[in-house]
Amino acid sequence: MDLMWSRTYDVILKTLSCGDSYVLQAMKKNGMHRSNCFEVFGFDILLDSDLKPWLIEVNLSPSLSPDSPLDMTIKTNLLTDTYNLAGIRRFDRRKESLNKLKYRAKVPGFHSNIGTGAGKAKQYLNHSSLAGSIVNQ
Repeated sequence: MDLMWSRTYDVILKTLSCGDSYVLQAMKKNGMHRSNCFEVFGFDILLDSDLKPWLIEVNLSPSLSPDSPLDMTIKTNLLTDTYNLAGIRRFDRRKESLNKLKYRAKVPGFHSNIGTGAGKAKQYLNHSSLAGSIVNQ
């Protein structure tokens, strides 16, 4: 079984390395950096009677809608891992509101700058904190 997974990972890595130069070229052309975007690929792999993996196709936008309870579990875990790897954090609106109130209480003369687009509101954005990693629930 370990050999089958090792071969499957090998097929996936070799496939990704084939398209790496095209992705890097497109990123340079658009002035992007590696950490600005991510993509989820769907690999369709067929196993023969010897458990040898054969690549059928790679989907650039795989369906993430679940068809069964097992599919729901798998895709939920996939999205959780993807968000955590991409550095996307869970936003806790209640905690953020409390942080905003605490910041306003600490800063003398703080008032809403709606419409002016400057000052303390921008400073607050640098002091806000996110709730942490996304967890699968």
